[in-house]
Amino acid sequence: MIIIIIEDFSPQDIVLKDDAMHRKRSFGRVETWYYDAVFNNNYSMAIVVNVVNIGYFSVVLSGLCIYEKAKLIKEIDIRTSNKNFFMSEEIPDVKLNDQQIIKGYVEKDTERWVYNISMKDEKEGIDLEFIKTKRAWKGTTLLGSWLVIPRFKVAGRIFLKGETIKVSGEGYHDHNIYSIFAPILNKGYHFGKFSVDSIDITWANVKKSRNKEQLLVVMNNDQGYISINPENISYTIDKQIEDHGKIIPTKFNIKVETKKLNLDVKIESINFHHISIPTVNYWRYHVRNTGEIQTNSISRKINDIDISEYLKFL
Repeated sequence: MIIIIIEDFSPQDIVLKDDAMHRKRSFGRVETWYYDAVFNNNYSMAIVVNVVNIGYFSVVLSGLCIYEKAKLIKEIDIRTSNKNFFMSEEIPDVKLNDQQIIKGYVEKDTERWVYNISMKDEKEGIDLEFIKTKRAWKGTTLLGSWLVIPRFKVAGRIFLKGETIKVSGEGYHDHNIYSIFAPILNKGYHFGKFSVDSIDITWANVKKSRNKEQLLVVMNNDQGYISINPENISYTIDKQIEDHGKIIPTKFNIKVETKKLNLDVKIESINFHHISIPTVNYWRYHVRNTGEIQTNSISRKINDIDISEYLKFL
């Protein structure tokens, strides 16, 4: 029987500096910046920068995946160490091997948060602009620090096989910091999100051990965000399969029942692929979210394709 840890997730507002590098705050930590986007022409992408710090030594593992109709069609990996990367402690600013990967800033006139995201090899890659459209937040989970910007407008270019493809759509970003000992202390997590009109739902199931887990649901709307008490969240798995020697979910359900939010969403894998990372088994999914959401006595149907993650340590 699963014992859920009844521990409220208490998100707080952020400033841009919170999304910068947090250098040398502990002997060993992992810090990640993750961005994804789903475009209007069947393309999608995800990019991640992982920094592993042990004392004064750091290793960066970074990767870009480009998808067409939910299938992986291009992957770029960059691995480097202290001498070949720069990360600011004031703003989101990441350079790897003299290539600008992330640059975040606040426009003086509009006060909009803008992120320029780019990664290329000799011929292929991305060059995108992310403009924040929803209020950002941060909080602490069983795994560590979690910062989220739930929705962006995204536009720019994808470069594939000598062709430049203009794209536009919507994106997501999070920034995580956790102990290098997390693979010993935790089992992993399951994470996803979806949008309905002006509402964004971000959810996670963080597994501490075999019988302890933390359920999180945060709803963003035009007024701000609220976090749901885990006592009011239900997470059930309807179908699982074996992949790379592990059992992973491919169909599951999330329900919320509160005065402010009623949610019943079925989440089913369209396609997924396994990404090999030291000490980690990681799957990235494209999923279809279907169901119904009710806020302020207004019901909306859910029919959304988005990107989800499932991670198991060790």
